[in-house]
Amino acid sequence: MTEAGITVSWSMKAADWLDIAAVVQRAGVPAMVAFARDAKAAARQKPRYATFFLRGGWRGLPPASSVPPPRPSSAGKPPHCGHPDCDPISRTREVEDDRGLRSLHNCPNCHPAHAKGHAA
Repeated sequence: MTEAGITVSWSMKAADWLDIAAVVQRAGVPAMVAFARDAKAAARQKPRYATFFLRGGWRGLPPASSVPPPRPSSAGKPPHCGHPDCDPISRTREVEDDRGLRSLHNCPNCHPAHAKGHAA
């Protein structure tokens, strides 16, 4: 919570510590920090004690999902071709026409629009 800019007193009763341990096990620390950040932003006065978050909603947080969060997908994106003129991020090449004007064009070797099953 300190890394999220939330500094509060953690002085509390043993029963509150047991409740927090149960919430950590059930919902996870990231959900607790996200809730605390939102609750702090909505509070009329700056929370001074961690029990503010415990009584204000941590106990009601849903269980953490067992499904990992989605990761950026590279599915359908062929590997970078390695061509020196091809940008590995945008998969485009700078092409100069017969008038000397440069423009970007999709790499014919590795841009997703040119991947198998896609039309150019």
